[in-house]
Amino acid sequence: MKVLIVSPPSKLAKNVVRDFLYGCWCKGKRIGGTKMPPTSLLYVATTIKSAGYEVYLYDASAEPKLDDKIKEEVKTSQVVVMMVSTSTFHEDTAYLEELKKINKNIKTVIFGSHPTFMPSFSLQKKSVDFIIRKEPEEILIKLLKAIDEDRENWKDIPGTGYRINDEIVLNEPHKYIENLDNLPIPDRSFLPDIDYFNPIVKRMPYTTVVTSRGCPGKCIFCTVPEFYGYKVRARSSGSVIEELEMLSKMGYKEIFFRDETFTFYKKRNEEICHEMIKRKIDLTWICNARVGTVDKATMSLMKKAGCHMIKFGVESGVQEILDNIKKGIKVEDTRKVFKEAREIGLDTHAHIMLGCYGETLETIKETIKFAKEIRPSTVSFAVFTPYPGTELFESLLSKHPDITDGSECDFKKIHTSGFFNESFTSLKKEELDGAIKKAYRSFYFRPGYILDFFLRINSLDELKRVIIAGSNIFDFSLRGE
Repeated sequence: MKVLIVSPPSKLAKNVVRDFLYGCWCKGKRIGGTKMPPTSLLYVATTIKSAGYEVYLYDASAEPKLDDKIKEEVKTSQVVVMMVSTSTFHEDTAYLEELKKINKNIKTVIFGSHPTFMPSFSLQKKSVDFIIRKEPEEILIKLLKAIDEDRENWKDIPGTGYRINDEIVLNEPHKYIENLDNLPIPDRSFLPDIDYFNPIVKRMPYTTVVTSRGCPGKCIFCTVPEFYGYKVRARSSGSVIEELEMLSKMGYKEIFFRDETFTFYKKRNEEICHEMIKRKIDLTWICNARVGTVDKATMSLMKKAGCHMIKFGVESGVQEILDNIKKGIKVEDTRKVFKEAREIGLDTHAHIMLGCYGETLETIKETIKFAKEIRPSTVSFAVFTPYPGTELFESLLSKHPDITDGSECDFKKIHTSGFFNESFTSLKKEELDGAIKKAYRSFYFRPGYILDFFLRINSLDELKRVIIAGSNIFDFSLRGE
């Protein structure tokens, strides 16, 4: 049986990343022009291949010209698998409809945060035959086996949803994969010859690695705990090192660890760092961390092991706002960790959201001021966004019950800057939209910052990436495109 895995192009958001939804959104092109390898699809493709099926993966979201290849391959495929996000739900299901017109016999399977948290809504689309809720690998293999055997009854496959005579059926949840070491290391040969671009990367080519799933946080804007669980399940340090050595031999020069919090388990983090140093693995890297999970000594070890940047979810510079969104961090702890990182020569990135619960124009000014004070190497400002699967979204339903009504609601409204933020702030949509652009201009268009940034550039390739990212930021901050 031939399985086609696709990431379709999107007109709504250039270089859209469907992998994760944390609760923020940037209108127009992704700020900086980042293109991310589809790690989740790689895991799915490699798992299916290991089960003995013929598999093809096309990432047309990063390389739109692959759209023609997808529409050719679907003619001889039996199953199409797609990861679907809330932001692109209508586009993605319309794309599946196009594929079904080419091959009326294909079965379509979607997974991701949107079908997980809005399963019945997702199955209203006739272009969708099956949904998978939460992590897909084990569920998908069972479903493909049933499809391959032409079984009509899917009741024995937990974690799936489907229609029988137009009646929507949702099976019981599937268990999480307890030992992530049991998953195969993603086969990068599935990726087309695409120059995945990231302006904060120091060396090319780069790729992404996931070493854990889950988060115990209670942030009201994040889908991760509900999707992957509140327990952090981590691969062993040995499994991670095996993948890193493999990637280094393949010619990769840099890694972005895309775990929610790579530094969650301190001992494992240190084991990975010590092994990278011991084995002289020639990879520079970036990771996500949470304020409070790293200290100066740990960051010094990470730097010796090749880390050059840590990305933190700062969210706001106002403690009241942080408490409102249940972030669970203190402003002073954020200030301290950025200072310590700077002292040992590590770059930092601050993720900041505007338009949170209780936000005003005054708190936005305080947050922008705070961003300048902690002096991250780079920063991203985004709109606080109510995604399905979050406490924030549930609170939104009382004021906008039609958001789950497939006949009226266009989910793109969720991703229009400030469309729903008036429900939990005093800000008008136009004020929030303008505040985002002003924040970018205020932070990046400072002569001292620009000079300092360019003095730290070490190669011509890095300079080219910075110029591209800078032009995108310039366009967005002035025109919002």
